[in-house]
Amino acid sequence: MKDTKVVIIIPTYNESLAIEETLRQVFQSTECIQNKDVHILIFDSASTDNTQKIVLDLQSTYSKLHLKTEPKKSGLGSAYLQAMRYALNDLAADIVIEFDADLSHQPKYIAPMLEKMDNHDVVLGSRYVRGGGIPDDWGWHRKLLSVLGNYIARFVLTPKYKDFTTGFRATRREALLHALPEHFLSNQFAYKLELLWLLHKNKSKICEYPIVFVDRKSGQSKLPTNSIVDALRVIFTLRFKKIIPYFRMCLVGLSGAVIQCLLYNVLRHKLPPVSANQLAVFGAIINNFTLNNQFTFRKNSLTLSYKAVKSLAFFIGYSILMIGCQSYWLHLGIKYFGSGRLKENIILVTGIILGSVLNYIIYSNFIWRKNKPIVLSVGSDL
Repeated sequence: MKDTKVVIIIPTYNESLAIEETLRQVFQSTECIQNKDVHILIFDSASTDNTQKIVLDLQSTYSKLHLKTEPKKSGLGSAYLQAMRYALNDLAADIVIEFDADLSHQPKYIAPMLEKMDNHDVVLGSRYVRGGGIPDDWGWHRKLLSVLGNYIARFVLTPKYKDFTTGFRATRREALLHALPEHFLSNQFAYKLELLWLLHKNKSKICEYPIVFVDRKSGQSKLPTNSIVDALRVIFTLRFKKIIPYFRMCLVGLSGAVIQCLLYNVLRHKLPPVSANQLAVFGAIINNFTLNNQFTFRKNSLTLSYKAVKSLAFFIGYSILMIGCQSYWLHLGIKYFGSGRLKENIILVTGIILGSVLNYIIYSNFIWRKNKPIVLSVGSDL
Protein backbone atom coordinates (compact mmCIF):
# COMPACT_ATOMS: atom_id res chain seq x y z
CA MET A 1 0.00 0.00 0.00
CA LYS A 2 1.37 3.39 -1.01
CA ASP A 3 2.34 5.71 1.83
CA THR A 4 0.40 8.95 2.25
CA LYS A 5 2.49 11.82 0.93
CA VAL A 6 2.71 14.70 3.39
CA VAL A 7 4.16 18.04 2.33
CA ILE A 8 5.04 20.45 5.14
CA ILE A 9 5.12 24.00 3.77
CA ILE A 10 7.49 26.37 5.54
CA PRO A 11 7.45 29.93 4.16
CA THR A 12 10.65 31.88 4.72
CA TYR A 13 11.94 35.43 4.51
CA ASN A 14 15.36 36.11 6.02
CA GLU A 15 15.30 33.05 8.30
CA SER A 16 19.00 32.16 8.07
CA LEU A 17 19.34 32.13 11.87
CA ALA A 18 16.56 29.58 12.37
CA ILE A 19 15.96 27.53 9.24
CA GLU A 20 18.69 24.90 9.65
CA GLU A 21 17.60 23.98 13.17
CA THR A 22 13.95 24.00 12.14
CA LEU A 23 14.62 21.56 9.31
CA ARG A 24 16.71 19.30 11.53
CA GLN A 25 14.00 19.09 14.18
CA VAL A 26 11.11 18.62 11.73
CA PHE A 27 12.84 15.83 9.81
CA GLN A 28 13.90 14.18 13.08
CA SER A 29 10.38 14.27 14.49
CA THR A 30 8.79 12.84 11.32
CA GLU A 31 11.28 10.17 10.23
CA CYS A 32 9.63 7.43 12.30
CA ILE A 33 6.00 8.19 11.38
CA GLN A 34 4.60 5.04 9.80
CA ASN A 35 2.76 5.01 6.46
CA LYS A 36 3.64 8.65 5.81
CA ASP A 37 6.06 9.91 3.17
CA VAL A 38 6.99 13.28 4.67
CA HIS A 39 8.51 16.05 2.54
CA ILE A 40 9.30 19.67 3.38
CA LEU A 41 8.72 22.50 0.92
CA ILE A 42 10.54 25.74 1.68
CA PHE A 43 8.87 28.65 -0.08
CA ASP A 44 11.25 31.57 0.08
CA SER A 45 10.05 35.10 -0.64
CA ALA A 46 13.24 36.71 -2.01
CA SER A 47 15.27 36.56 1.21
CA THR A 48 18.17 39.01 1.29
CA ASP A 49 20.25 36.89 3.69
CA ASN A 50 21.62 33.35 3.27
CA THR A 51 18.32 31.49 3.73
CA GLN A 52 18.16 30.12 0.17
CA LYS A 53 21.84 29.06 0.19
CA ILE A 54 21.40 27.22 3.49
CA VAL A 55 18.39 25.33 2.14
CA LEU A 56 20.19 24.48 -1.11
CA ASP A 57 23.17 23.13 0.83
CA LEU A 58 20.89 21.05 3.09
CA GLN A 59 19.24 19.36 0.10
CA SER A 60 22.31 17.12 -0.14
CA THR A 61 21.56 15.96 3.42
CA TYR A 62 17.78 15.75 3.16
CA SER A 63 16.53 14.12 -0.05
CA LYS A 64 12.92 15.12 0.69
CA LEU A 65 13.68 18.82 1.05
CA HIS A 66 12.33 21.05 -1.73
CA LEU A 67 12.89 24.74 -2.43
CA LYS A 68 10.55 27.04 -4.33
CA THR A 69 11.14 30.79 -4.59
CA GLU A 70 9.42 33.95 -5.74
CA PRO A 71 11.33 36.92 -7.20
CA LYS A 72 9.68 39.49 -4.93
CA LYS A 73 8.14 39.25 -1.48
CA SER A 74 4.36 39.15 -1.93
CA GLY A 75 3.12 38.47 1.63
CA LEU A 76 2.44 35.39 3.71
CA GLY A 77 -0.99 34.67 2.22
CA SER A 78 0.30 34.90 -1.33
CA ALA A 79 3.32 32.75 -0.47
CA TYR A 80 1.13 30.03 1.01
CA LEU A 81 -1.25 30.11 -1.95
CA GLN A 82 1.63 29.63 -4.41
CA ALA A 83 3.24 26.96 -2.22
CA MET A 84 -0.03 25.03 -1.80
CA ARG A 85 -0.60 24.95 -5.55
CA TYR A 86 2.94 23.69 -6.06
CA ALA A 87 2.54 21.05 -3.34
CA LEU A 88 -0.72 19.81 -4.85
CA ASN A 89 0.18 19.92 -8.53
CA ASP A 90 3.93 19.32 -8.69
CA LEU A 91 4.58 17.30 -5.54
CA ALA A 92 1.24 15.42 -5.57
CA ALA A 93 0.67 15.96 -1.85
CA ASP A 94 -2.06 13.95 -0.12
CA ILE A 95 -1.83 16.12 3.01
CA VAL A 96 -0.51 19.68 3.26
CA ILE A 97 0.75 21.10 6.55
CA GLU A 98 1.32 24.81 7.24
CA PHE A 99 4.28 25.35 9.57
CA ASP A 100 6.32 28.33 10.81
CA ALA A 101 10.03 28.63 10.08
CA ASP A 102 11.00 29.85 13.56
CA LEU A 103 9.95 26.75 15.58
CA SER A 104 7.11 28.63 17.25
CA HIS A 105 5.19 25.56 16.11
CA GLN A 106 6.74 22.60 17.89
CA PRO A 107 7.54 19.64 15.60
CA LYS A 108 6.45 17.16 18.29
CA TYR A 109 2.81 17.92 17.39
CA ILE A 110 3.11 16.85 13.75
CA ALA A 111 2.78 13.11 14.41
CA PRO A 112 -0.35 13.27 16.63
CA MET A 113 -1.98 15.74 14.25
CA LEU A 114 -1.38 13.35 11.37
CA GLU A 115 -3.00 10.58 13.42
CA LYS A 116 -6.10 12.77 13.70
CA MET A 117 -6.13 13.08 9.91
CA ASP A 118 -7.25 9.45 9.67
CA ASN A 119 -10.77 10.62 10.59
CA HIS A 120 -10.73 14.29 9.55
CA ASP A 121 -10.18 16.51 6.53
CA VAL A 122 -8.54 19.30 8.53
CA VAL A 123 -6.69 19.35 11.85
CA LEU A 124 -5.98 22.71 13.47
CA GLY A 125 -3.10 23.16 15.86
CA SER A 126 -5.16 25.10 18.39
CA ARG A 127 -3.85 27.34 21.16
CA TYR A 128 -7.28 28.01 22.66
CA VAL A 129 -8.62 24.56 23.43
CA ARG A 130 -7.91 22.71 26.67
CA GLY A 131 -4.21 21.80 26.74
CA GLY A 132 -3.17 24.58 24.35
CA GLY A 133 -1.54 27.90 25.17
CA ILE A 134 0.28 31.06 24.09
CA PRO A 135 3.50 32.61 25.51
CA ASP A 136 3.04 34.49 28.77
CA ASP A 137 5.53 37.14 27.67
CA TRP A 138 3.89 37.91 24.36
CA GLY A 139 3.61 41.62 23.63
CA TRP A 140 0.21 43.30 23.89
CA HIS A 141 0.03 43.70 20.11
CA ARG A 142 0.38 39.95 19.50
CA LYS A 143 -2.08 39.05 22.26
CA LEU A 144 -4.61 41.60 21.04
CA LEU A 145 -4.43 40.34 17.45
CA SER A 146 -4.69 36.69 18.44
CA VAL A 147 -7.20 36.73 21.30
CA LEU A 148 -9.44 39.57 20.13
CA GLY A 149 -9.25 38.44 16.51
CA ASN A 150 -10.45 34.96 17.46
CA TYR A 151 -13.29 36.26 19.62
CA ILE A 152 -14.50 38.49 16.81
CA ALA A 153 -14.17 35.69 14.23
CA ARG A 154 -16.20 33.34 16.42
CA PHE A 155 -18.87 35.99 16.95
CA VAL A 156 -19.14 37.15 13.33
CA LEU A 157 -18.48 33.89 11.45
CA THR A 158 -19.08 30.79 13.58
CA PRO A 159 -18.48 29.79 17.22
CA LYS A 160 -17.55 26.27 16.14
CA TYR A 161 -13.77 26.78 16.28
CA LYS A 162 -11.60 28.25 19.02
CA ASP A 163 -8.53 29.16 16.98
CA PHE A 164 -9.25 30.86 13.67
CA THR A 165 -5.80 32.44 13.39
CA THR A 166 -3.59 29.41 13.93
CA GLY A 167 -0.80 29.02 11.40
CA PHE A 168 -0.34 25.31 12.18
CA ARG A 169 -2.82 23.30 10.12
CA ALA A 170 -2.98 19.96 8.30
CA THR A 171 -5.40 19.69 5.35
CA ARG A 172 -6.30 16.84 3.03
CA ARG A 173 -5.73 17.26 -0.68
CA GLU A 174 -9.41 17.07 -1.68
CA ALA A 175 -10.49 19.61 0.92
CA LEU A 176 -7.76 22.03 -0.13
CA LEU A 177 -8.52 21.65 -3.83
CA HIS A 178 -12.15 22.63 -3.26
CA ALA A 179 -11.38 25.48 -0.86
CA LEU A 180 -8.46 27.36 -2.41
CA PRO A 181 -9.61 30.63 -4.02
CA GLU A 182 -8.01 32.31 -7.00
CA HIS A 183 -6.70 34.94 -4.59
CA PHE A 184 -6.98 35.36 -0.84
CA LEU A 185 -8.66 38.52 0.42
CA SER A 186 -5.44 39.25 2.31
CA ASN A 187 -1.86 38.57 1.24
CA GLN A 188 -0.84 38.72 4.90
CA PHE A 189 -1.62 36.72 8.05
CA ALA A 190 -5.40 37.09 7.72
CA TYR A 191 -5.39 34.49 4.91
CA LYS A 192 -5.66 31.94 7.77
CA LEU A 193 -9.13 33.20 8.65
CA GLU A 194 -10.38 33.01 5.09
CA LEU A 195 -9.00 29.54 4.40
CA LEU A 196 -10.56 28.09 7.55
CA TRP A 197 -13.89 29.72 6.69
CA LEU A 198 -13.78 28.32 3.15
CA LEU A 199 -12.96 24.84 4.47
CA HIS A 200 -15.84 25.16 6.94
CA LYS A 201 -18.28 26.33 4.24
CA ASN A 202 -17.29 23.33 2.08
CA LYS A 203 -18.33 21.07 4.98
CA SER A 204 -14.84 19.71 5.60
CA LYS A 205 -14.55 17.59 8.73
CA ILE A 206 -12.46 19.81 11.01
CA CYS A 207 -11.06 19.21 14.49
CA GLU A 208 -8.72 21.09 16.82
CA TYR A 209 -5.65 19.56 18.45
CA PRO A 210 -4.12 21.40 21.44
CA ILE A 211 -0.69 22.95 20.92
CA VAL A 212 1.44 25.24 23.06
CA PHE A 213 2.74 28.07 20.90
CA VAL A 214 6.26 29.21 21.81
CA ASP A 215 7.90 32.49 20.84
CA ARG A 216 10.78 32.51 18.39
CA LYS A 217 14.28 32.22 19.85
CA SER A 218 16.13 33.83 16.94
CA GLY A 219 15.37 36.35 14.23
CA GLN A 220 12.69 39.01 14.20
CA SER A 221 8.90 38.74 14.15
CA LYS A 222 7.36 39.20 10.68
CA LEU A 223 3.95 40.34 11.99
CA PRO A 224 2.85 43.49 10.07
CA THR A 225 1.74 46.49 12.13
CA ASN A 226 -1.67 46.63 10.42
CA SER A 227 -2.54 42.97 11.14
CA ILE A 228 -5.49 43.79 13.43
CA VAL A 229 -7.14 46.05 10.86
CA ASP A 230 -6.44 43.54 8.09
CA ALA A 231 -7.95 40.67 10.09
CA LEU A 232 -11.10 42.68 10.87
CA ARG A 233 -11.44 43.61 7.20
CA VAL A 234 -11.28 39.96 6.15
CA ILE A 235 -13.71 38.79 8.86
CA PHE A 236 -16.42 41.30 7.97
CA THR A 237 -15.86 40.89 4.24
CA LEU A 238 -16.43 37.14 4.57
CA ARG A 239 -19.65 37.69 6.53
CA PHE A 240 -20.88 40.39 4.13
CA LYS A 241 -20.27 38.11 1.13
CA LYS A 242 -22.33 35.45 2.87
CA ILE A 243 -25.37 37.67 3.45
CA ILE A 244 -25.44 39.33 0.03
CA PRO A 245 -27.81 36.62 -1.33
CA TYR A 246 -30.04 37.18 1.69
CA PHE A 247 -30.34 40.90 0.92
CA ARG A 248 -31.09 40.08 -2.69
CA MET A 249 -33.76 37.65 -1.55
CA CYS A 250 -35.25 40.37 0.65
CA LEU A 251 -35.49 42.75 -2.32
CA VAL A 252 -37.14 40.08 -4.43
CA GLY A 253 -39.44 39.21 -1.55
CA LEU A 254 -40.36 42.88 -1.16
CA SER A 255 -41.30 43.13 -4.83
CA GLY A 256 -43.36 39.95 -4.46
CA ALA A 257 -45.07 41.35 -1.38
CA VAL A 258 -46.00 44.54 -3.25
CA ILE A 259 -47.37 42.54 -6.18
CA GLN A 260 -49.31 40.24 -3.85
CA CYS A 261 -50.88 43.14 -1.97
CA LEU A 262 -51.76 45.01 -5.16
CA LEU A 263 -53.27 41.95 -6.80
CA TYR A 264 -55.21 41.08 -3.67
CA ASN A 265 -56.73 44.51 -3.32
CA VAL A 266 -57.62 44.67 -7.02
CA LEU A 267 -59.17 41.19 -7.06
CA ARG A 268 -60.89 41.65 -3.71
CA HIS A 269 -63.49 43.88 -5.39
CA LYS A 270 -64.86 40.93 -7.38
CA LEU A 271 -63.72 37.82 -5.47
CA PRO A 272 -64.00 36.49 -1.92
CA PRO A 273 -60.89 37.07 0.27
CA VAL A 274 -59.58 33.50 0.03
CA SER A 275 -59.93 33.31 -3.78
CA ALA A 276 -58.38 36.75 -4.24
CA ASN A 277 -55.45 35.75 -2.05
CA GLN A 278 -54.90 32.48 -3.95
CA LEU A 279 -54.43 34.35 -7.22
CA ALA A 280 -52.33 37.07 -5.53
CA VAL A 281 -50.02 34.49 -3.95
CA PHE A 282 -49.59 32.71 -7.26
CA GLY A 283 -48.68 35.99 -9.01
CA ALA A 284 -46.17 36.82 -6.28
CA ILE A 285 -44.57 33.37 -6.49
CA ILE A 286 -44.15 33.63 -10.27
CA ASN A 287 -42.55 37.05 -9.79
CA ASN A 288 -40.23 35.72 -7.07
CA PHE A 289 -39.21 32.69 -9.10
CA THR A 290 -38.34 34.77 -12.16
CA LEU A 291 -36.37 37.41 -10.26
CA ASN A 292 -34.59 34.92 -8.01
CA ASN A 293 -33.49 32.90 -11.02
CA GLN A 294 -32.04 35.98 -12.71
CA PHE A 295 -30.94 38.01 -9.68
CA THR A 296 -30.59 36.25 -6.32
CA PHE A 297 -29.29 32.89 -7.54
CA ARG A 298 -27.97 33.94 -10.94
CA LYS A 299 -24.77 31.89 -10.45
CA ASN A 300 -26.97 28.81 -10.16
CA SER A 301 -29.74 30.00 -12.47
CA LEU A 302 -31.85 27.31 -14.11
CA THR A 303 -31.46 26.71 -17.83
CA LEU A 304 -33.14 24.21 -20.10
CA SER A 305 -31.92 20.85 -18.78
CA TYR A 306 -33.08 17.76 -16.93
CA LYS A 307 -32.12 19.43 -13.65
CA ALA A 308 -34.18 22.50 -14.58
CA VAL A 309 -37.24 20.36 -15.33
CA LYS A 310 -36.90 18.62 -11.96
CA SER A 311 -36.49 21.96 -10.18
CA LEU A 312 -39.47 23.42 -12.01
CA ALA A 313 -41.64 20.44 -11.04
CA PHE A 314 -40.56 20.85 -7.45
CA PHE A 315 -41.25 24.58 -7.63
CA ILE A 316 -44.78 24.03 -8.97
CA GLY A 317 -45.56 21.57 -6.19
CA TYR A 318 -44.12 23.91 -3.60
CA SER A 319 -46.06 26.85 -5.08
CA ILE A 320 -49.35 24.93 -4.83
CA LEU A 321 -48.53 24.07 -1.23
CA MET A 322 -47.74 27.71 -0.45
CA ILE A 323 -50.99 28.88 -2.01
CA GLY A 324 -52.83 26.49 0.29
CA CYS A 325 -50.83 27.59 3.33
CA GLN A 326 -51.29 31.30 2.63
CA SER A 327 -55.01 30.82 2.02
CA TYR A 328 -55.42 28.80 5.20
CA TRP A 329 -53.47 31.45 7.11
CA LEU A 330 -55.84 34.16 5.86
CA HIS A 331 -58.86 31.93 6.59
CA LEU A 332 -57.71 31.40 10.18
CA GLY A 333 -56.96 35.08 10.62
CA ILE A 334 -60.39 36.18 9.44
CA LYS A 335 -62.03 33.46 11.53
CA TYR A 336 -60.36 34.62 14.76
CA PHE A 337 -59.98 38.37 14.15
CA GLY A 338 -62.84 39.12 11.76
CA SER A 339 -62.93 40.55 8.22
CA GLY A 340 -62.23 44.09 7.10
CA ARG A 341 -59.66 45.63 4.79
CA LEU A 342 -57.18 46.67 7.50
CA LYS A 343 -57.37 43.37 9.40
CA GLU A 344 -57.12 41.32 6.24
CA ASN A 345 -54.03 43.21 5.08
CA ILE A 346 -52.32 42.82 8.47
CA ILE A 347 -52.98 39.08 8.37
CA LEU A 348 -51.76 39.01 4.79
CA VAL A 349 -48.49 40.78 5.63
CA THR A 350 -47.71 38.43 8.53
CA GLY A 351 -48.26 35.49 6.18
CA ILE A 352 -45.92 37.08 3.64
CA ILE A 353 -43.15 37.51 6.25
CA LEU A 354 -43.37 33.93 7.48
CA GLY A 355 -43.67 32.62 3.94
CA SER A 356 -40.62 34.56 2.75
CA VAL A 357 -38.41 32.92 5.37
CA LEU A 358 -39.59 29.49 4.29
CA ASN A 359 -39.17 30.46 0.64
CA TYR A 360 -35.51 31.39 1.15
CA ILE A 361 -34.76 28.11 2.88
CA ILE A 362 -36.46 26.05 0.18
CA TYR A 363 -35.08 28.07 -2.74
CA SER A 364 -31.44 28.09 -1.59
CA ASN A 365 -31.33 24.49 -0.42
CA PHE A 366 -33.41 22.71 -3.03
CA ILE A 367 -34.32 24.67 -6.15
CA TRP A 368 -31.14 26.73 -6.66
CA ARG A 369 -28.83 24.51 -4.65
CA LYS A 370 -25.14 25.11 -5.29
CA ASN A 371 -23.44 22.14 -6.88
CA LYS A 372 -20.09 21.11 -5.45
CA PRO A 373 -17.55 21.54 -8.22
CA ILE A 374 -15.40 18.67 -9.40
CA VAL A 375 -11.81 19.91 -9.16
CA LEU A 376 -9.02 17.88 -10.70
CA SER A 377 -6.12 20.22 -10.02
CA VAL A 378 -5.23 23.69 -8.90
CA GLY A 379 -3.42 26.01 -11.26
CA SER A 380 -2.84 29.66 -11.78
CA ASP A 381 -6.16 29.96 -13.57
CA LEU A 382 -8.20 28.35 -10.75
